Amino acid sequence: MSKKRRHQQRPKLSESPGVARPEGVVAPGPGGLDVRLSKNRWWWRVNRLVLAVVGPLVLLVAAEGMLRLLGCGWPTTFFVPYGDGQTLMPNRRFTWRFMRPGSSPQPYPLLMPARKPAGTLRVFVVGESAAQGTPAPAFGFARILEVLLQQQYPDRRFEVLNVAMRGINSHLVRSIAQDCARYEPDLFVVYMGNNEAIGVYAPEPEGFNLSAHLGLLRAAVWVRGTRVVQGIESLGRALLKPGARREQDMAYFRQHRLRADDPRREGIYRNFQANLRDICRAATAVGAKVLLCTVPVNLADFPPLASLHRAGLTQAQLQDWEAAFARGTNAEAEGRLAEALAHYRAALALDDHYAELHFRMGRCHRALDQFERAYIAFVQARDWDALQFRTDSRLNAIIRSVAASHAGRGVELVDVEAAFVRAAQPEGGIPGQRFFYEHVHLTFDGDYLLATTVLPAVARALGLPAPGQTQPLLTRAECAEALGFSHWDELGVHAAMVRSTARPPFLDQLDHAQRQSRAEAQIQHWRKQFDQLNGFDRSVALYQAAVARRPNDWQIRFNYGNLLSDFGDRAGAVAQYSRAVELMPVFPPLRMALAQALWDTGQRQQAIHQLHEALRWDPDYVPAKQALAQTAGLR
Repeated sequence: MSKKRRHQQRPKLSESPGVARPEGVVAPGPGGLDVRLSKNRWWWRVNRLVLAVVGPLVLLVAAEGMLRLLGCGWPTTFFVPYGDGQTLMPNRRFTWRFMRPGSSPQPYPLLMPARKPAGTLRVFVVGESAAQGTPAPAFGFARILEVLLQQQYPDRRFEVLNVAMRGINSHLVRSIAQDCARYEPDLFVVYMGNNEAIGVYAPEPEGFNLSAHLGLLRAAVWVRGTRVVQGIESLGRALLKPGARREQDMAYFRQHRLRADDPRREGIYRNFQANLRDICRAATAVGAKVLLCTVPVNLADFPPLASLHRAGLTQAQLQDWEAAFARGTNAEAEGRLAEALAHYRAALALDDHYAELHFRMGRCHRALDQFERAYIAFVQARDWDALQFRTDSRLNAIIRSVAASHAGRGVELVDVEAAFVRAAQPEGGIPGQRFFYEHVHLTFDGDYLLATTVLPAVARALGLPAPGQTQPLLTRAECAEALGFSHWDELGVHAAMVRSTARPPFLDQLDHAQRQSRAEAQIQHWRKQFDQLNGFDRSVALYQAAVARRPNDWQIRFNYGNLLSDFGDRAGAVAQYSRAVELMPVFPPLRMALAQALWDTGQRQQAIHQLHEALRWDPDYVPAKQALAQTAGLR
């Protein structure tokens, strides 16, 4: 027999032709040997799959625990301990799990007792840059609200804690509010909505959009907060050359234009509503009240940042639209406003999506004293803006809807948008530059209006008598005096905003160059007036009175020091900065200002010490690093 035949498989007994199965031999079948073998193979595969999944998870959990025990990574909560842990401060790395560390904003400094003092009413203000008070939080609405509360209810103790941040949106505000809820809040004032369409997790023009998948988005944020992933990202930044951060120039913003009816916008509204509900849930779960504020914006004096034609517009329709639009702009420029409106309406019949068209129509209606029509057109211009840096009608409708759905459960609506329309009656009921520096950031008049609008609802939520019963509210001027808002500060804030509007994304706006030129000329005019009217001495007197009233207010002392430094009184600046540092030791820009003043007065070792202290609180603080490098070269 050949080797090949010896290795041939023998036929099974049941398959052998002409061979009978011996008695008692059971054929394989259901319940037999093959089934048992099949079950064993199935369990073995399941076990292998479980081991393949559970094994790495166990290792990751173990690694996460070990890294935490070793103190690796950084906390992801908004508050972190300061000193002995009895006091809390904002976490400068809070935004790192949402954004690139090198480009992420930081919270405004504050120190808060971890345990709320007895008899204290703790109010958190949450939101974005407009809520924070950009460009000068020391004069923002949270500060004005605090002054008003202290004046109206002198026998009560208030903590008005401004935890709003620049450059964030509802995804981060939700996380901030959830962390604040751990620390005995009495009230949350929520003022947000301007950064939903252009900001963190907003729709991207290319690639996969997390904004459409809220659960996946939140899971990604959670994963980035683990110590394991923090370590991997830190190692990557250390070993690899960091990729160039794309500059947010006009090309960037043009690429991120989005029509109001683009389907990707729907995810923005769903996410905003979900985040707003979570904020309400986190607050009311611990017994705190919530004030949801609608958000006013500059309608009258802020043209849309970008305009896009409607989808599906044919070439012939576009040519007809452009012809009608051009005839309208020519007529408007020559002051023939009724004729301009007729041409604009012809263009509108072809394409009603183009935001600038609505703005021009609003401008014509306003000039003709047709204020109701003007208001409608300006609202349309805002809502069709393809670079949506302003809270639009749908976002404000969501705020109203969420407040209504939580009525009777500790949530109240404050219709700030309507209050601004009422206050703008001298301008035809169309809020503009009296209340806003540019698109959303409030002037002192705007912040005062916001604070006085919110104040009655704050009193109701905290169980206090209605304001104004025992004494009238402080006026706008009295609040400015209380906070040390001098003419020099007002000039500086306006100048900062004019510098801001000289950069993207404002460059494509209608009449940008002319408006910018007028604003810069106005700054120069105000500066001359300041000098002619002895503005420095008057500002010093105002600050001295403010310091006497609020001696432990670090922000007043910081700004007073800035005034003295700007006018060459370095010794006076050192005195104010030093006291401010004692009151708020964790703010690197304040340390930096003190270091500069010390250096200018010949106290170089003390200046270098302050630079090192600034880096102790923020090892990544670039101005202090650069200053130390410069001082090393001078020694």
